[in-house]
Amino acid sequence: MTANQESTSKDPRDLRLRNQYFPDAAGLVFETSKKGFVPLPIIMRKLMRKLTPPELRVLIYLQTRCSKYFICYPTLEEMAHDLGLGGRRNLTPHIKALEKKKFITTASGGGKTFFLVHDPRVAIVHMVETEKMNENDLYELNELLRDLKQEEITATAKPKAAPVPIRKAKSA
Repeated sequence: MTANQESTSKDPRDLRLRNQYFPDAAGLVFETSKKGFVPLPIIMRKLMRKLTPPELRVLIYLQTRCSKYFICYPTLEEMAHDLGLGGRRNLTPHIKALEKKKFITTASGGGKTFFLVHDPRVAIVHMVETEKMNENDLYELNELLRDLKQEEITATAKPKAAPVPIRKAKSA
């Protein structure tokens, strides 16, 4: 350990552990206080299994492109290239799926597509209401939110509308 990596009892626990077990870590990790770091919401780790791998890649891509206002506007061609999807046709279904699952909203204007990345809680409420997330999943997620000292999510499944019977036309 170098002199500037030595831990003191006043250092945060994780920093002490990092310095103890990974003495060269300072040169290997991203410096979060500098520009170029985008945090990923911690509750996303409970939602990853609700997304296909390509959907997750697109969502993380959009999260890393967003401004502090959670909006970005990369071209679809740029996104497809950066994600190695080979074109818009391979990208569009994943964007539509993320919209349907309420992770993002898109809007078009001035020849551009704009992306608004939602708080994951919006998608969670939608998944509970549409029965895509069960009570056990929500309980686990709320346990994590309690650990993070964040407000729990309260949502319930919306009752499905009764099907409207189709009446046959009378023959003459």
